[in-house]
Amino acid sequence: MHRKIRLLALVFIPLFILACHRGGKGDIHVAGDVNTPKPVIVSPYKVKVADVFNDTHQVFDVDIIGLLWNGIDDSLTKRGMLWAPNVEGEPYSMVGHVVNFQKGGMAERFLPRLGDTVLEVRVELSQGGRQIATIESKRKITFGKGTTTRNAWKKVFEEVSEDVVQQAVKKF
Repeated sequence: MHRKIRLLALVFIPLFILACHRGGKGDIHVAGDVNTPKPVIVSPYKVKVADVFNDTHQVFDVDIIGLLWNGIDDSLTKRGMLWAPNVEGEPYSMVGHVVNFQKGGMAERFLPRLGDTVLEVRVELSQGGRQIATIESKRKITFGKGTTTRNAWKKVFEEVSEDVVQQAVKKF
């Protein structure tokens, strides 16, 4: 009986220690002896997402409108560009259109040209009713490039959102 307990202890104690280990340092940067939070980025340009449309006219089992809206909001927040109601001045406005979306799947992606995850969007950037630019972005996860990516549809929305905001920054 004692041998079984020792054997279980030898197996589970190291496993427990490894499972509880936090591999990273998080968002705190160490400068000398003082922990300082990550600096907040502030941009003079403020942008809001006014609306997002599903121009594919198809119904998907994922919320493509919400994924694009939240993805752009997150990208703007990272750059300190997300508009808040208490900010003075008129913000730039983005209206997104999902032009093409194919969810794809990891199992099908092992065969070339099957199961591709594709997202194509068009975003109109304007201020005060005056259109400044039309931004287009297309990303694909295919055989050989992200073949084993699970939930590739989430990743493709993140990539497109980052690309859209990066292109918008160049238009200011």
